[in-house]
Amino acid sequence: MNTHVPADFQTRVRHQLRRDALDAAFALMTEQGWSAVTMTAVAAAVGVSRQTLYKEFSSKDQIGQALLIREAERFIDGVAAHVAAHDDVASVIEAAVRYTLDQGATNPLLRTILSGDHGGDTLLPLVTTDSQPLIALAGQVLSQHITARAPGLDDEDITATADALVRLTVSHLLQPLDDTGTTVTRLTRLATRGLRLP
Repeated sequence: MNTHVPADFQTRVRHQLRRDALDAAFALMTEQGWSAVTMTAVAAAVGVSRQTLYKEFSSKDQIGQALLIREAERFIDGVAAHVAAHDDVASVIEAAVRYTLDQGATNPLLRTILSGDHGGDTLLPLVTTDSQPLIALAGQVLSQHITARAPGLDDEDITATADALVRLTVSHLLQPLDDTGTTVTRLTRLATRGLRLP
């Protein structure tokens, strides 16, 4: 009897376990708060042993980090889809900022982190002091959209403006100062000036 398990099957099983675990953690967090997300609770929700879960995630903090990265990737995909219908740079920037602020205000994971409810504040560094990888990725995506619509713009201006815009938008998510419309208008104006657009 052949007991060999193909490597691609093992990989698919691991990926499915990872997805299921993150889905379970997200559901627990949304319904009961971050303090309810324990290795035991996630393993039980998925239907595996804690030992099996530990093979994929070494700790609850690692689950939190993976959750945030997954949400950020989905967020960036959403921005890309949202700006696809816009042809000029200013409209792309305005649409990206508005989408980010609107979606960020209602995202359950971000709300839990920023409110600090039920231990959510332990994940705060992932969107503040340890957020550089996510900011870099968002800036790169925005730069690509700007370049595609205005290839004649200076590359350094695009990179610097996209990075600054992402950081400013995130800061408004963390500490809103104005209504969304005012913030969108101001950030769009700053970005277009940084790109030296009319």
